[in-house]
Amino acid sequence: MTNLLVPDFTENATSTNPFPWKDAVSSIFTPTVANPIRADPPISLYPPTQPPSHRAADARKTQLHRSYLSLLRSTPLMLVFQHNNLRAVEWSAIRREIATALAKLTPADQHDEVAEHIKITMLRTQVFSSAVRVAEFYDTVEDSQHGTSRDAYEKTKKQKKHALAPLLTGPVGVVSFPAVSPAHLKTVMDIMFPAGKPIRGMAPLATSGLQKLILLAARVDGHVAAAQIGQAQVLDSEKVRWVSALPGFEGLRGQLVAILQSVGGGELVRSLESIPTSIVRTLDGHRKVLSGELDGEKKE
Repeated sequence: MTNLLVPDFTENATSTNPFPWKDAVSSIFTPTVANPIRADPPISLYPPTQPPSHRAADARKTQLHRSYLSLLRSTPLMLVFQHNNLRAVEWSAIRREIATALAKLTPADQHDEVAEHIKITMLRTQVFSSAVRVAEFYDTVEDSQHGTSRDAYEKTKKQKKHALAPLLTGPVGVVSFPAVSPAHLKTVMDIMFPAGKPIRGMAPLATSGLQKLILLAARVDGHVAAAQIGQAQVLDSEKVRWVSALPGFEGLRGQLVAILQSVGGGELVRSLESIPTSIVRTLDGHRKVLSGELDGEKKE
């Protein structure tokens, strides 16, 4: 019995091809117009909502860029300072002094969320500058991708320099505040950047470390504080000290109450209260006219 699956090479016995079976096999697997070989489309390694990063996702610079960008997007107030050859023990002493001073702002039985989230961060200036460009120029783009994407890099690398660019040279750090609180700002300013001599009673290591700190500027982020993306403002040291000298919200409320009382605030409050009262009486009288209650009262 002849095997039908094996091609017959007897007719090509006189051919000069020493391997005639190769022609038969190639004729079977060679794609033709009638029988093309269809390949499956390539599978995307990344979802469309999460494109790949410009650099490797696990690289240190990528992780720093993400942390800096998150800090810029969530911090309404940030102090930028320069530190020169501070030792680790001096940094520890300064942090302890700040924590001790902030703890005195609220009673012991109350929790101070603002003081808890005040952080000091040392920066890699080039990576931080790139994160600032993304926060100020790329967040305003419609259909923007994540901050470390290739699209963000291409659209921000040729942008004009931001206001913090001249300051990001040398060893630079930031003090981030979760809210704009003049009381907390003044406490940190008095400890780290005193206008005159340092506060008495501080540890000697903290006092020696303060001499190596220089306040450069402050960044007030517009898209956090005023709900406006990309309108951050940079304040110099004099304006920062002016903001820190402002009273807190409780003090401002007290001043407002005192002003209203001095100019006849009681009459103003009574006038404002009389407006909704008169409106209610007018509407109630109109309701009685429509329902016939007023006519019934007159007949009685």
